[in-house]
Amino acid sequence: MSATPLRAVIVDDEELARENLRMMLADECPDVQVAGTADGPTTARERIAALRPDLLFLDIRMPSGHEGLDLLEDLDAPDLLVVFVTAFKDYAVQAFHANAVDYILKPIDPEELRSAVDKAMKRLAQLRGRPGEGLRYHEELRTTARQIKEQGGQRLAVDHAKGFKLFDPRSIAHLEADGNCTLLHFTDGSRYLDTRTLKVYEDMLDPLQFVRVHRSHLINLDHLREYLREDGHWAVMKDGARVPIARERVQAFLEAVRG
Repeated sequence: MSATPLRAVIVDDEELARENLRMMLADECPDVQVAGTADGPTTARERIAALRPDLLFLDIRMPSGHEGLDLLEDLDAPDLLVVFVTAFKDYAVQAFHANAVDYILKPIDPEELRSAVDKAMKRLAQLRGRPGEGLRYHEELRTTARQIKEQGGQRLAVDHAKGFKLFDPRSIAHLEADGNCTLLHFTDGSRYLDTRTLKVYEDMLDPLQFVRVHRSHLINLDHLREYLREDGHWAVMKDGARVPIARERVQAFLEAVRG
């Protein structure tokens, strides 16, 4: 362990995700001390200004869209290193690799976390005292953010027997767990079975648009037609599908619909 631990700030809109990463860093990366956390860019700017951290763990999937990435546009901390945290394997990783920035995929694997921190520590050593390197690095961050914003939020990919299908997440009407896989029901009536779990999709998709109504069902509120209390609770979708709503999820569903 180094004499002076690196100070980190975690930015994630979900409290459980922030605490999970904080605990994992404490267990796996003793050279990192979490100095603070933030639930969004506004709070993050305050934390960065007050705490002057060495590392920023930045979740790029937040309900308000791309504002997590927008935070990078006005960072005034030349020695601050960013480690992206994301569930978007299909498009964001391409931008990370293209610009040689550090990232961790959700769900976070301890070994990948240790590797990302090790790389971050080596890069920080290179940046310190070399303003030109810091400027180049932050331009890489901004380029990465632009690429993700231009390409990413519009496409996901699902493998199938003959290749893969690229699609706009908004074209999903609802999702259904099928064992450890997920059956995606699209608005054009097509269906695709993906090997990723429903929980992975829940983490990837916009929580203001996609709501978990049952342990086996996730619905797109934009394609909800009707709510029924009839021998249980049901979300009736525009494609005619009746999706069950678990009793313990009814209140959260109603709050999501009513905004």
